[in-house]
Amino acid sequence: MDQAVHAPDYLRDLKADWLVELRAEVIEPIRARAVAHPFIAQVAAGTFPVHKLRRFFADLCWTVITTPGVVASLAARTPHYEHPIKTKLLENAYTEWNHAFALSQTVNALGGPGDRIFNGPETAWEALPYAWHLRNWQLLYAYNQPWLEGIAAFAVGIEALVPSIIHPLWKGCEQHYGLDGEALDWLVWHGGEVEMQHGNDGLFILEQKVPAADRALQAQLRSVVHKTMLVLGEHWLDYYYRADEAPAVTAA
Repeated sequence: MDQAVHAPDYLRDLKADWLVELRAEVIEPIRARAVAHPFIAQVAAGTFPVHKLRRFFADLCWTVITTPGVVASLAARTPHYEHPIKTKLLENAYTEWNHAFALSQTVNALGGPGDRIFNGPETAWEALPYAWHLRNWQLLYAYNQPWLEGIAAFAVGIEALVPSIIHPLWKGCEQHYGLDGEALDWLVWHGGEVEMQHGNDGLFILEQKVPAADRALQAQLRSVVHKTMLVLGEHWLDYYYRADEAPAVTAA
């Protein structure tokens, strides 16, 4: 039987009414559903097939290779005199520089071709269609949509959810799949305090930059956060929970 999964709570200190409502009505319910998803529960219990877990992390590695540039783009698009916000985003972009390599070591440890994915080129790995969807979604919000929508998508929609998903995966991989050392680094980073603080930072940016009287902007940003969290907290997990193939397809 799948064991119950508990992830730490870390979103706090919000003052704007619309963000308090966003947390209560969107963020917390989707986080709760994500943590209860059978994909998460089975990894936490050690019952999820290794080759399917390998596919999940391999496609994710292929996807996040673009992330440093994506976050740097949001930093570059930050208004010039918003120095604290620009600084936080630049620091975040810098910390992303070795994350794809770290995740490639997770893939290697699960018997997959992490080095091949990391070294490229893009066509060196046959990612499933949903990985292409996620990568293109990142590019859309980083480069094409208004800056505040990019902040809502990345710094809230992703960062407010990822630690809740990754924390139980980290513990499950450590306890049941034999991962240790550098094979766990990416999971530790994204299921721990640093990533949790990023989620808080995003909410604080929206609190600072969105006028209390601008209901239309609040509604649009809430929609962006909602759709982003559905993509990651439900559709992404559903897709890789159901995806199956011969184990040899994802082997090194």
